[in-house]
Amino acid sequence: MAALFASPVERAFSAVAPNQSGDPSWPRERYQNGTRLIIYQPQVDDWKDFQQLTWRMAISLTPKSGKDVVGVVEMKGNTDVDNVGKVAIITNPQVTGAYFPSLDPAAKEKMEHLFKTFVPSTFSVSLHSLIASTPKKEAPAGAQLNNDPPKIFVGYRPSILLSVNGEPVLSEVPNTNLKFVVNTQWPLFFDGASSTYYLAAGQQWLTANSLEGQWSVTKKLPPDMSKVPQDKQWSALKKFIPPSAKSGSAAPDVFYSDKPAEIILFDGQPVYTQIPNTQLEYATNTNSVVFVFTPTQQFYYLTAGRWFRGRGLTRHRTSQLTSRRFRSAVLLQRYSSRFLGQRRRKMRFCWRRFRRR
Repeated sequence: MAALFASPVERAFSAVAPNQSGDPSWPRERYQNGTRLIIYQPQVDDWKDFQQLTWRMAISLTPKSGKDVVGVVEMKGNTDVDNVGKVAIITNPQVTGAYFPSLDPAAKEKMEHLFKTFVPSTFSVSLHSLIASTPKKEAPAGAQLNNDPPKIFVGYRPSILLSVNGEPVLSEVPNTNLKFVVNTQWPLFFDGASSTYYLAAGQQWLTANSLEGQWSVTKKLPPDMSKVPQDKQWSALKKFIPPSAKSGSAAPDVFYSDKPAEIILFDGQPVYTQIPNTQLEYATNTNSVVFVFTPTQQFYYLTAGRWFRGRGLTRHRTSQLTSRRFRSAVLLQRYSSRFLGQRRRKMRFCWRRFRRR
């Protein structure tokens, strides 16, 4: 603690030279009415909420015409921090314990009283020194994060990602014999009578006997489906029940996953364009950020602030890229920020145009 118990007069009296931090070195010697006090560097026990300071220090106290006595004192005080002056002002310092092993209780009490005569009502210490001497609390245990790469699906025609958070959880739709899947963002229903799932996708209804199965467009819904929009939660489905008889659109591909997943949608087979002055190509017929490093034919995909890489994005005509094929990576090649800005603007334009449809 810097300048502990040092009034301006005491600083001038002390012949101890300061160290490189600007604080006098330790130990420090003080005199008062013929009594000599030597203070050794204090040890901070706690600085609670940066307002209540507790510390201890070894001392050597020599009364006038007496013998040198060695002991330890414990103290506490309130602190006010001056961030401009980089000092901590300690107010109301109190001695909470004094230990003089060589003295009997009566002599110990006298020595403690003598020490208290050296304690001022207020004093300041270097903020940097105080912070450096404050015990560092153990950091709380970090959360165990799952850094496993998600499933990454690839589609070359209209497709949707039917993502369910774990095993499907079914809940009853009031006043019907239907149930809906709670842990998905999709309007996904289950008819127990026929063991069939129904999924509202855009203006179409798709049906399948299992979530992992083949989905197809249906024009016929269970009778109880007409009651579903009566629930406020499903009121937006009213204009799609019953399904439109005029709609002749083909069913989109449905990629189902009960684990974290992403989807890359291409408008047909991927089309790539070379980035000037690099060995990179980027996909132009998708809203996803997909690059190819041409010397190795390594594919890079950016989603949710994370990079993934893998092989066989188009070489293998598979609709699912497993975590073994994609792993987190940093794209080491440099590309201009101007290119990325143009790419983002294009993606935002495509998204606004999609939402107006």
